[in-house]
Amino acid sequence: MNKITLGQTSVRRIFYPQNASAPVQFAAQELQSYLKKSLNVAIDAREGVSAKGAFFLSTVQANPEAIAKAGPFKKGKYDQSVAFGRDGCIFMIGENPVSVLYAVYDFLQACLNIRFFAPGRQHEYIPKHSALHLDDRFVFQTGSRFAIRDWVNRTNNPEVIAFAAKNRINTILGCGPWNPSLGSDHCNAKNADLVRSYGLKLRGPGHSWRRFVPDESLFNEHPEYFPMINGKRTVNNRTACFSNPYARKIFCQNLRNYLQKNPYWDIFAFWAEDINDSYYCGCLECQKMGVSDWYITLVNEAAKVVEQELPRAVFELIAYHGTRIPPKQVKKLYRNGKNMLVNFCLGQTRDLYNPLQKKTYGSAKVFSTYQSWRKYLSEVVFKGRIMLMEYYNLCEWPNYGPRGRALLWPMEVIREDIRFYQKEGINGLGAFTGFDCFCWPSPFNMWCWLQLWNNPETKVEALKDDFYPKYFGKVGHAVREYIDRLEEAMHARTSPENIMRVKELSKMLDSIRPQQKDRQLIHRLKLVRIHHKYCVLLKEMFQAFINKDLPGWQTLKKLYMTFFEGHRADMERHMAPFPPLWAHFYWSHFEQGLKITKDEMLH
Repeated sequence: MNKITLGQTSVRRIFYPQNASAPVQFAAQELQSYLKKSLNVAIDAREGVSAKGAFFLSTVQANPEAIAKAGPFKKGKYDQSVAFGRDGCIFMIGENPVSVLYAVYDFLQACLNIRFFAPGRQHEYIPKHSALHLDDRFVFQTGSRFAIRDWVNRTNNPEVIAFAAKNRINTILGCGPWNPSLGSDHCNAKNADLVRSYGLKLRGPGHSWRRFVPDESLFNEHPEYFPMINGKRTVNNRTACFSNPYARKIFCQNLRNYLQKNPYWDIFAFWAEDINDSYYCGCLECQKMGVSDWYITLVNEAAKVVEQELPRAVFELIAYHGTRIPPKQVKKLYRNGKNMLVNFCLGQTRDLYNPLQKKTYGSAKVFSTYQSWRKYLSEVVFKGRIMLMEYYNLCEWPNYGPRGRALLWPMEVIREDIRFYQKEGINGLGAFTGFDCFCWPSPFNMWCWLQLWNNPETKVEALKDDFYPKYFGKVGHAVREYIDRLEEAMHARTSPENIMRVKELSKMLDSIRPQQKDRQLIHRLKLVRIHHKYCVLLKEMFQAFINKDLPGWQTLKKLYMTFFEGHRADMERHMAPFPPLWAHFYWSHFEQGLKITKDEMLH
């Protein structure tokens, strides 16, 4: 029997052009692999030309006549790909090499109902089929709504990078100082090659000024290069006296040296250090302008260096912490920002329970800051791109939570935000989620998030309809109902009654029992149970916080600090790095908040 047919033609081969790039060849291997897994058919993949009875994978540039058969790509979408049948051949054509890979993955999902829910084969859904029959004139075209779709890489795990590509991520934020497992804030040739083997772009290094500021060995001879903090010149290895032109000259030379040794970046993320305003220089000259003005002064000088050393790289600047407020005096960007990317990373204090544009609670200030940056970029005739990075997993105010750190992200809010950003003309999206491998208690929120990045019009409930029966099988409906109720309870105001409501949901978990001895499903349900314990603990911590109950808080803190270690055996392979990055500073977030009165917090 013919396993794959296009009309009346049996399809038995996979071809790609001679000298095809690595991503295109990898796309052919992936198509070959998943056809074997789903259809149990062995198909040869090799160099060749489009032919009857074959799949043919290519970029538009390598085979321009092929796309003419399916019609032009649509405007307003990015990394477009198309799969279509013509003359007995199944074409898979991409705008660029990574889009050929997307063409394969999109085809597998649409035509064989395969899903890539999380990194690793154990989190993929690959149904078995006896055959695949396609209409001989079928056309399946796909694309993403945002030009930049960024993934924060903390592990360099090939399965993680592959998962990102399978869900149309096109940019990888490289190994930054937030990555304790690597202990490095710069990339290297090996993991740069790994990222590019999929056709993805490498972004970084991020917060790395300590590599560029004047070395402390210069302090005795030139203390004027270093920041004045509390009236004293100080070496903090994070900033410098940026009003000093010699300090900036050293900074730019150190940057040049760094780029010559680390020439990996497709997007050079020139982020100020992750510090508050008090770490910047307070000398009389520096006080003549704000932090953001000095930052843009550095941006303009550093952009020239990056352009010379990495002429193809995009230069990224960030609106974040000390640079969150737009410049007031420096009204010029290098080349009007023609090859720049501005990263709005402003949402740490927003209200995650409502869309940003509603401007509720802390979101009003965030929205105002966002608008002020848009105004500044308009005034300087900015000609580059804008992206936005979110922190849904960090925000806890007002007193409704905690939700974000339970990883019950507000998917409906996220959807509305994404739709708003698209209307605003934002070019790219990213998020610091804290995970590489898994989104506890199941991959749904992470997977859902990525689908919304590609198509903000997708309904969250429709994605739930797709996910739960595939990931949890026959008990999927029961798990979905439990998670929905858990989210509702976790999102409500914390109170003794609310905590009891969360605890009582354990009865729903008790009733969810697999009919068969499916070890993988049993383990997935075990993770859901562990997550429930975690949610109860978070609520109890928050209640102690509200009551200013310091003794109770200390007891709960001890339980929290041992929670992940106590469940290491069940969770470690699903979280990387482990424990989660936020595990050991969550309690300090609350301890700082104990100084805030209830009235201040509630209003």
